[in-house]
Amino acid sequence: MCVSSVAVKYPTSWAGAMSFEALYADLAPYATNVMKRNGIQPHQLDECLQIGMLALWEQLAEQPDFLTGKTRRQAIFFILARCKISTLRDQEGRYDRLEPLAAAEWHGNGDEYAITGLEHRRSETWAAWATQIDIRADIERIMHKLAIKYGQSFKHLVVLYFLTTEVSRKDAAALAGMDSWRWYQRFVLPVQADLRYEFAEVFLAQHDYPQPECDELVAPTVPRRCPAYRSWREQYQRGNVSPAEALAAAYRDTPCIGAAIQAQIEGKSYAAAAEAHGRKPSTFRQHMKRAARLLDSAYA
Repeated sequence: MCVSSVAVKYPTSWAGAMSFEALYADLAPYATNVMKRNGIQPHQLDECLQIGMLALWEQLAEQPDFLTGKTRRQAIFFILARCKISTLRDQEGRYDRLEPLAAAEWHGNGDEYAITGLEHRRSETWAAWATQIDIRADIERIMHKLAIKYGQSFKHLVVLYFLTTEVSRKDAAALAGMDSWRWYQRFVLPVQADLRYEFAEVFLAQHDYPQPECDELVAPTVPRRCPAYRSWREQYQRGNVSPAEALAAAYRDTPCIGAAIQAQIEGKSYAAAAEAHGRKPSTFRQHMKRAARLLDSAYA
């Protein structure tokens, strides 16, 4: 037998007898504020409130005079204590939410890209999202080419699966139906060489990255280590100063990185630059490194 909750009224200590709908309207705003103050996130509020109010309704169904001995504050904390926020957080912890993934920095990750193109003051002269789309298209083209090449061999396709995912070598070999060592030697190594060749052919052909030249040798067979970002400094010393000046002007209103760029142009050490600009050497070091990368990109 179903009894409408409108016909049933429950006595309370603060407002007399009330229907459950009236109780809900009375307690929900206060309960929501308390949940917010206790760290419950906006996307969790509705579900927590429904779970807590359901627990209150079940309690009232068993004990209709339950709220006669409770104040409104105690009733609200009864709802809060039974909203199962710990269970919801545990369930959410097993998955990644879309909002943090979309806001994350995916630079250097070949699997997924959050394509925005609106990052402030990037070193590229083109849109950031266009760069990421190009990289993604290149990767998909390579994988499509290799999938066609090895489409008739299941063991080779398992190798592509193994090389592009986090599956273990043992599990992949079992899927291919072979001993792990023999499968690795006969199938993985050749496909891995093909994969490296295709990536090198595409990216080295399309992107002409500047390579520093080191001709002097410390020993007959041991080349001298090149200092970091030597290429831009050599160009600057030869008279090509416009990229450095443009970069310094772009970061003129950013105190730390602007000072670091100027210190890099002047050739100061990390400690000397930090002392000259009144910064701590331990924290100013990272700004100097970023300034060197920006200068290197500007001259590239």
